[in-house]
Amino acid sequence: MKLYVEGIPGPELHIGDTTYLYFGGTSYLGMQTDPRFRKILAGFTLEIGPHWGASRAGNLVLSVYEKTESALAKWVGSEGCLTLSSGFMAARLLVEYFAHLGHPCFFSPNCHEALLPPGGHRTSNWSGLYGEVRKVLQKNRIPVVFTDTVGGEERPGPVWELLKSLPKECILVADDSHGIGVCGSDGSGSWQALQVMGFKELLLCSSLGKALGVTAGMVAGPVRVLDQLRETPFFAGASPAPPAGLATLGLGLSEGWYAQQHLRLLENTAYFFELTGHLQLLKSKLPYPVFYFTSPKLAQYLREHRVLITDFEYAAEAGTSSPKRIVISAAHQKKHLELLAKTLERF
Repeated sequence: MKLYVEGIPGPELHIGDTTYLYFGGTSYLGMQTDPRFRKILAGFTLEIGPHWGASRAGNLVLSVYEKTESALAKWVGSEGCLTLSSGFMAARLLVEYFAHLGHPCFFSPNCHEALLPPGGHRTSNWSGLYGEVRKVLQKNRIPVVFTDTVGGEERPGPVWELLKSLPKECILVADDSHGIGVCGSDGSGSWQALQVMGFKELLLCSSLGKALGVTAGMVAGPVRVLDQLRETPFFAGASPAPPAGLATLGLGLSEGWYAQQHLRLLENTAYFFELTGHLQLLKSKLPYPVFYFTSPKLAQYLREHRVLITDFEYAAEAGTSSPKRIVISAAHQKKHLELLAKTLERF
C-alpha cells in the first residue's frame, strides 16, 4: 500500500489527521530534515545556483567540485575522489571502465543491481566467488570483484570479514552506499577497513544521497585511475552533481556535522537494541542501524499501530520476498525508540 506525502519525512510524519512514526528510508544521519543542513543548502542554492548543466571536461568548471572532492578524499582516507550526479552513475562508470579494459568481472552474492551490467549475474555464494577468482588468477589474468560493503537480512552490517578471504591479487570495487556515513571512524565509511586487506587495487563507489543527504555519487581510489575515468565519454558527457549540494557537503565535513550525527546514530542504535534485543523478532548486528524481519503480519501490525517502515518488493531482489527494514536514524529521539519498542513488545 502506497502512502503519498508532501515532503521528506522525519521521525514523525502526518498524513491527513493521522500521525505516524517513521522508521524507514536511508537518511541514516537525519540530514535530509535537519534544519541547519537545509538552511545552508538553501543558501548555497541561491549563491551558486541549482544546477551546473555543463560537462566538467569543458573549459569552464565550478571550483566547488574539486574542493569538495579533496575534502571527501581526506575524510574517506583515499588518495583521490571523483563526484558524479548519482551513486548509480558512479557504479556504472566503474563497471564500464573495467569491462572495456577486458578484465574478467565477478559480482558478489550481495552485489547491488546497479553494479550488474547487461547479462551480468551475482555468484550464488561466497565460496564459489573465491574459487572463480582463483581460477582466473591461475590464467595470469587480473579479475575485478564488485561487491556491496554491507550485507542484508542474512548478514546484517559490513561484510568486511567475507572480503578478507578474497585473493589479494584481484581488484576490488566496493559499493559503500549504505556504509558511508554509517560505518568506520566518524562515519567515514569502509575505505580504511578495506585498504588494509592489501588488494591489488581498491576503488570505492557510493551514493552520497543516503546518509550524507546530497544528490551526488562518488568514486574514491588512486588518482591514476580517477584521471583515466575523467577522460571517459561516460564521465565527460554527463552533467555533474548539483553544486549547492556539494558545497553543503564540503562545509558539513569541515565543521564536523557528519561526525556529530554519526555519534548520535550510534547512541540511538545501541539504545534501541537495548530495548528490543530480547524479543527475537528482528535480525541485526550492532552497530549497524538496520533491523530486518520477514513477517508480513508484523509489518501489517506496525502499520495498524501507526508505525511506517521500509516495506516493499524491491526490483533488485526480483524472485524473492524483500525483507522488511526498521531503520534507526540520528534524527530519532528516545521517545520514538521507546514507542516503537513498546509496540513490538505487544506483538
